[in-house]
Amino acid sequence: MKPSSDKIFIGTMSGTSHDGIDICAIETSNRIRLLNFDSFKYPKKLRTNISKIIQQQHLSLIEYFKLDKEIGIAFSQSINKFLIQNKINKKSVAAIGLSGQTLFHSPKGKYPFSIQAGDPKIVSNNCGIDVVSDFRNSHIKLGGEGAPLVPEFHHKLFSKKKTPLVILNIGGISNFTYLDSKGNFFGSDCGPGNALMDAYCQKYLNIPFDKKGNIAKTGIIHNPSLDKMLSNSFFRKRHPKSTGKEIFNIGFIPKQLLKESSQDILATLSELTAICVSRSIRSQKIPPNQVIICGGGIKNDFLIDAIKKHIKIELASVSKYGLDPQAIEAMAFGWMAKQRLFQNPLVVKKNKGLLGTITKSM
Repeated sequence: MKPSSDKIFIGTMSGTSHDGIDICAIETSNRIRLLNFDSFKYPKKLRTNISKIIQQQHLSLIEYFKLDKEIGIAFSQSINKFLIQNKINKKSVAAIGLSGQTLFHSPKGKYPFSIQAGDPKIVSNNCGIDVVSDFRNSHIKLGGEGAPLVPEFHHKLFSKKKTPLVILNIGGISNFTYLDSKGNFFGSDCGPGNALMDAYCQKYLNIPFDKKGNIAKTGIIHNPSLDKMLSNSFFRKRHPKSTGKEIFNIGFIPKQLLKESSQDILATLSELTAICVSRSIRSQKIPPNQVIICGGGIKNDFLIDAIKKHIKIELASVSKYGLDPQAIEAMAFGWMAKQRLFQNPLVVKKNKGLLGTITKSM
C-alpha cells in the first residue's frame, strides 16, 4: 500500500567529509518544498574512526559490522533529535531516505560495488519509521556508477530554468549535473572538492577546514605539484565518472608539495579543485548559460573566486532560488525515498529501475 502523497519525507546525507549528518524534512505533494534542515556532528571518536578506516581502505569483518551499528545509532539518534526539535510527528513521516556513510566506492571492474555503513534496521527500529537505503548499489546494478545520485532530482528542481544549465555540488568530492535545452540531463563527478584541503587542515593544522579560504588566499600556487596531481588518470576519463576518497585522500598530495608553507599548499589544492571543476563543465559541447552552486564548498570564497576565473560563466548560489546550499543532497535522498515507496522508476543510463531497498519499521 502506497503512503499518502501529502506525507513528509526525511532525507539524510553524510558525505565524503564525514563530519556529520545533514537531515531535512521535505513535502512533495504539489512541489518539492524544504520544511526543515539541520546538521548534526558525529561523536568525535566515531568521526576519527571513520576517517582512519577511509584512509587505510582496510577493515576486518568485525570492524565493519561494529562500525555499521555505530553509524546506524548515530543516524537514528540525530533523526530523533531532529524530529523533536522541529516538532514533527512520526506518524506524519512516510519514510526516511538513508544515505549511510560511504566507506569505499568501486563502481568499475568485474564486481562493481559501493559500501555504505549505517544499518537501516537500527534506524527504522529506533525511529519507528520505514527506511529506504542502499541507493548506490541499486544505481550500479542499473548500469550507473552509484554516484552522483542526484541528477534526476536536480532535473526535477531546475528543468524550468533557462537551459543549458549546470548544477555544481562542491562537497568532499565535486560533481555536476548538466541539463540541456531538450530536457536531457546527466551527472558526473569532477574530482576533489573540499576533500584534500580539509584532509590537510585536519592532519597538519589541527583545524577542520580553511574557513572561507583565508589561509589559501595568502599562498602561491606550486605549479610542479599541481601538474603532477592533474596528471592522475582519473582526470583523463570521460564523463560520466565517479570517484571518492579511495583516490583523493591525504596520500594523494605530493610529498614535494607538503614541504611548502601551509598557505602555498592550500592555494595549490584549491586551484586543483577549481581546475577540475571548470574543465568538467567547459568540456560540454554546448556550454551552460549558468552554473548554480550548492554544497559546503560554497562557503569557501577563495575557491569560488578561483572557479569564476577559470570558468568564465555566470555563477549563482542555489540560495538565489530560495534553497539552502547545504540541504540539496539531503533533500535528494528524501525525494528518492518517495520515488521508491511510490514505485516510480528512475532513469540510469537509459535504463529504468527502482533505486533503494525498503526496511520496514517494527
